[in-house]
Amino acid sequence: MTHAIRNWIDRLSTKALPAMALTRTRVPQLLNSPNSNNADLQRIISRDPGFSLSIYRAFSALPHPPKEPISNLAHAIALLGIEPMTRASNQLPALNDLLKGETRAALYACYSRAGHAAWYALNWGQQLRLNNPDEIAISALLLELGEMMLWAYAEQEMSQIIALEKRGMHRSTAEQTILGFELNELSAQLADRWMLPPLLVDALKPAGAFQVRSLAVMLASALAGASTKDWHSEQTLDLIELAAELLGQSPDQGRADFHSLAAGAARNLTGLPVPLSAYALLQPIVVPPVEIKRPIKTASTIVEQEDREKLDSDTIPIASTQQEKTPPQINKVAANSNSSPLQSRLMRIFHDIRESTGVDRVMFALLTPDRTQLRAKFIVGADKDSPLRQFQHPMGEHHLFTLIMKKPQDIWLNRENQKKITPLISEMGRIALDSRGFYMSSLFINNRPLGILYADRSDHKYLDKQGFSQFKSLAQRLSNELTQKK
Repeated sequence: MTHAIRNWIDRLSTKALPAMALTRTRVPQLLNSPNSNNADLQRIISRDPGFSLSIYRAFSALPHPPKEPISNLAHAIALLGIEPMTRASNQLPALNDLLKGETRAALYACYSRAGHAAWYALNWGQQLRLNNPDEIAISALLLELGEMMLWAYAEQEMSQIIALEKRGMHRSTAEQTILGFELNELSAQLADRWMLPPLLVDALKPAGAFQVRSLAVMLASALAGASTKDWHSEQTLDLIELAAELLGQSPDQGRADFHSLAAGAARNLTGLPVPLSAYALLQPIVVPPVEIKRPIKTASTIVEQEDREKLDSDTIPIASTQQEKTPPQINKVAANSNSSPLQSRLMRIFHDIRESTGVDRVMFALLTPDRTQLRAKFIVGADKDSPLRQFQHPMGEHHLFTLIMKKPQDIWLNRENQKKITPLISEMGRIALDSRGFYMSSLFINNRPLGILYADRSDHKYLDKQGFSQFKSLAQRLSNELTQKK
């Protein structure tokens, strides 16, 4: 070990990798719930590199630590008991409090890559029937451990590395220039100091590519990073082909399966403030404009268009991939939210929905004027990078949205009806919505479909019958408000 890396190991080995706020909140809730088990804890903790690392480090801090490293998170949770997890929830630094600005965004990006990589590795391990797929997942989750620790406690050095890389210097050369060693070396030394799973160390060495389990970790991490930057780059496409070869698939099947896997990762990371790479797959294909004959306006279509434009003027547009062309006078009204009575009423209804039902996120999605798409128009409670904010879905196919828009109706997705309803949700819908549980109502004005009202919460288990009843009443109230506005 060189002198430079030894100094960094000594400096960082006493520091805690920050955890995400949702994990610190959910773990005590699960520990206090009589209906939760170790599998529930593992599902929440395994998405968070900071909290997962604290579980493994708890063993290295014991007076008589295990002789063999613990390679399975569920086993670690069972051996430790409640006290270390409670302590971690109380004492781990919260990422959003510890860091600010670009540094916080950089660490969230690390956590996003880690969460995606862990999901890919876990699924590949299960698909290939490899030994201990949970160890493969946790190794992928913590593979960029050195970079995570430096973003948390040495942002200046990490910023210098990124600056050199942007100037054209190779990443490993930039790391050597600033630190005197590569970050993989730092990750391996920290993993050894903290008795992390041996597979993690194997995957940090070039020789790891000759073993299937460590290769799965390396490939999952590489794909998580490449697809975050660009789904269509040569690097991403080559890595997808390598993954297909690993799984014994054709390139086309490999691409299709990996896209589906990315959507699954987005669903698994729902509720966390991390960027989701699957959203880039939803970007619409730009097609040349075609000349269409303008329909003859009747009295009814003129009234309907005026109603819709009035509604547009009273809501705040959500940023989407396609900007709707709106007359200047409507843009002016929409920009001045204080002058909109309907918007104020919408805000009150959304507030009442969250207060009375306990949901976290509420979305009002509106049918486009040509009725070919459903688009998010007004949202509260969703994170800045949440796919819900970019929600848009085509109509016309046989899926949940076309069915619910046939007549005024309400849906509560729960454990009892999940097998019946979930297949009706398209892959595109599952990325934005929480397919574990939600409330949804279709909105109509004078028997004409207008859009949907949607709500969910980070812990879907707390959606209940009483909350659904309140949601339905408030959805009806929203329909009444919109009808009155007409």
